[in-house]
Amino acid sequence: MQRGRTLSAATAAHLARLVLEDLAPGDKLPPERTLAEDLAVSRTTVREAMQELERRRLVSRTPGRGTVVLPRSEEATALLEQQTGAAHGDDLARRAEHVAEFRTVVEPRVAGLAAVRAGEADLLALERVLAATHVGLSPEESLAQDVAFHVQVARASGNPLLVSLCELSSGWVQDVRARSHSTSEGRRSSFVWHERILDCIRRHDEDGARDAMTDHLADVAHLVERKADR
Repeated sequence: MQRGRTLSAATAAHLARLVLEDLAPGDKLPPERTLAEDLAVSRTTVREAMQELERRRLVSRTPGRGTVVLPRSEEATALLEQQTGAAHGDDLARRAEHVAEFRTVVEPRVAGLAAVRAGEADLLALERVLAATHVGLSPEESLAQDVAFHVQVARASGNPLLVSLCELSSGWVQDVRARSHSTSEGRRSSFVWHERILDCIRRHDEDGARDAMTDHLADVAHLVERKADR
């Protein structure tokens, strides 16, 4: 557990990762006392962290039932189910063009919202993704960290539908996105832009975050275009 930030924020970041990556909707989290003992923090810290997860609609806390992982909203589930159908039959190049346009319209705004709304737990999660990104990663590993960063920015926006939209677009444009990570230049550029975006979010610079994300996506498009021309 990181101690440099408030303990409740660090605890919330840890538990959010557990809920999002390791647990399924309907799963129950251990009791507060057990979590406090496992994480070596007070029950008050765990309670504050749980309040943050509840605010983000990741869990539901009910007396007598405990803390349960919430399912995705119906709207979010419907959007994700559309991904499979849309991925077949459409021309790949045209679909990539559409998704790139979609990302340019949506993701800068998402980054701006993240700069306004991000809490300590969100910043810790973003910093964790960047800490796992380095020059020694394979193209596949680098791509995975890229997706994780953009999804976490969406989570920091506080809007679960925007998270689903980000996940949806990631699936549609996976093959195109992979082209920008196939070279060391592309992987290095992605990391640098992510650092700039996080810096703006950390400083709650809404305009800066929006502009940095816009420039990042433009750079990705340029890298992909250059690779396609070779």
